[in-house]
Amino acid sequence: MRRPTLHVALAVCLVLAGCSVLGDDPVREGAAVERLDAASERAATLESYRYDLSFTVESSASSRRVGGSGTGRINLTTRHATTNLTVDGTTRRSYVDNRTAYVQCPGVAGGPSVFWGQEDVPTEHDWRETTPIGRQLAMLSTGDLYYNGTETIDGREVVHLTGAPSKSELDRYGAGAGSRPLFGSPNVDSLTVSLWLDERTNRPVRSEVTVVVSGDGETATATLTTRYRDYGERVEVTVPAEVREKAMRGGCPT
Repeated sequence: MRRPTLHVALAVCLVLAGCSVLGDDPVREGAAVERLDAASERAATLESYRYDLSFTVESSASSRRVGGSGTGRINLTTRHATTNLTVDGTTRRSYVDNRTAYVQCPGVAGGPSVFWGQEDVPTEHDWRETTPIGRQLAMLSTGDLYYNGTETIDGREVVHLTGAPSKSELDRYGAGAGSRPLFGSPNVDSLTVSLWLDERTNRPVRSEVTVVVSGDGETATATLTTRYRDYGERVEVTVPAEVREKAMRGGCPT
């Protein structure tokens, strides 16, 4: 079995394409729903933000723990975004220009490549829902949702929500650019989403997605943590001309 690093990390970022989730009727606590609605209303007014992310992947097939980190910035007004993701010391970039995504292809032995893939951002989703904050809020819009009280993060009072998205919501985000199945024929054993909201402004401060998948007698656990910052600050994203010129339509070769 191939090392699960890229497969699992990609699945977390793309919200698990092609996976199945089993669950009972959802439990949605009133206080959590009220706070989530307030966060969604606030998110609709956002113009820009930056974020930092980190992820870890562990597999039962290996004692090795793989991690990665990245940064990104979003301009919701112009519909531009960019992300730098570093895994095993190699950094790859991506850009989004409205409904077109440009992804740096992996090179030899997983290193960076001079080639780029051009992919379409699904039009069935509102553009804001394709961004990190929009995706987290959408995932919590169905399935179980719980209110876990308040906590303090970096001296800031925050409200902690947790949830388990419904299969329909995961399927809705399973289509689109870059979707890949896990382990050939995977099952999601568990998936949880945690979201910490500023108690005063209802803006997201941090989110965490933890997913356990299994297949072929093996299990992998991935955790993606994102911290949001710099709301409303000036964010400029420009897709370099050479990236547009080199990008291969249909995405990177598989």
